Amino acid sequence: MPIPGPTPILALSVGPFALLGLAIPVVILGEILARRIPALRRSNVPPAILGGLLVALALLACARWLPGHVSVQGNTANPFWLWPVLPQWDFSLPRATDVERPFLILFFTCIGLNASWQVARQGGVPLLIYLGLAAGFGALQAAVGAATAAGLGESPLLGIMASNVSLMGGFGTAAGFAPEFEKAGLAGAATIGIAAAAFGVIAGGLIAGLVGGRLIERLGLSPRTAGAAARETDAPSGQGFVAEALGLFRTGGSTLLHLAVLVACMKVGAFLSALIQRTGITFPVYMGAMIVALVVRNGHDLCGGKWLRTERTDEIGSVALMWLLAVVMIDLQLTQLASAALPMLVIVAVQVALLAALSYWVVFRVMGRDYEAAMMSAGMIGFGLGATSNALATMRVLSARFGPSPRAFLIVPIVGAFLIDFANALLTTSALNFFR
Repeated sequence: MPIPGPTPILALSVGPFALLGLAIPVVILGEILARRIPALRRSNVPPAILGGLLVALALLACARWLPGHVSVQGNTANPFWLWPVLPQWDFSLPRATDVERPFLILFFTCIGLNASWQVARQGGVPLLIYLGLAAGFGALQAAVGAATAAGLGESPLLGIMASNVSLMGGFGTAAGFAPEFEKAGLAGAATIGIAAAAFGVIAGGLIAGLVGGRLIERLGLSPRTAGAAARETDAPSGQGFVAEALGLFRTGGSTLLHLAVLVACMKVGAFLSALIQRTGITFPVYMGAMIVALVVRNGHDLCGGKWLRTERTDEIGSVALMWLLAVVMIDLQLTQLASAALPMLVIVAVQVALLAALSYWVVFRVMGRDYEAAMMSAGMIGFGLGATSNALATMRVLSARFGPSPRAFLIVPIVGAFLIDFANALLTTSALNFFR
């Protein structure tokens, strides 16, 4: 039996709420680096991902050379913090979950609250085409992943878990489907899924902006060539996290009103999500809140209401998004990637190259070869390799630099955060039954 080593004299433990506080200077660090280093600015990597990745790498170095000195705890069971996203009315102690969960659900609830049918119908045929491309790419991810795994002498289930499940689906889908993959015979499915999703988040955040920016600059595209009218709500102010947060404080009454509506949607949505899960269908944790917010917004519009303002919801969602991404990046646990099996890393690397090529050569051409098409190509990489939050963060950086893209900001969130999850769930269930 090994003898435990001595406890480090100097040890730093970062708890879940300290992690939330640490995320703020991390975002600011990313913004400073992006402003001062031209190469980083041209890469269009969201500041939260940039700063968070640096901190995650520093934590990986500590784990390697100073084991036991630094630890990060990203889970919490605080009933007051998690109450808005729990399917319960009391404040009993819940199951420990990610401390950033309220920010995740808040961000997607903002998307739902802005999903007005009057606006969504403007997406028309391009939205359906983009959804078809995303669903087709998901199927191709699964097929290529299974074939790559088989070529490496591994189970096709490994290839599927490390492709469309973890990449197109993200952390939530990977965690949700992991028990079914375990039952089907894939040992360690949860660890594989989380590691693959983490790799995808990093790759998507780094590559999406590069591909979108290259298309825009190489072809000299601009919002004017896309024929899109500029709208202030489509792009961030570009002033940074602190400026946007202060802007919300300056509009105190309106901000509080919208936050109250959003929290109410999150709470009702928690019960709806629990109801959906009882049917045995696996959906992302934010789906219920998005649906409730969508119903509230369209009911408001149908009644002729004018008090829900898209720009205010956008501002709240932008702050939640930057905060969320910074926390996720810091808490990536890169040691899981460092110790992951080589076959999984090979499969994910093939997926990254595949989706980058498809977005650059196919999405851009099919969606119109214009500025909006370039933005949607970047968005496809963002949610196809990691998460919709990644896609929108990259698109916000691009739009702040090159100009607004109303059609892309309409279509990408609807497809990436909502519709593709239905298609991906059906695809994953079919693949599981086929390879079981």
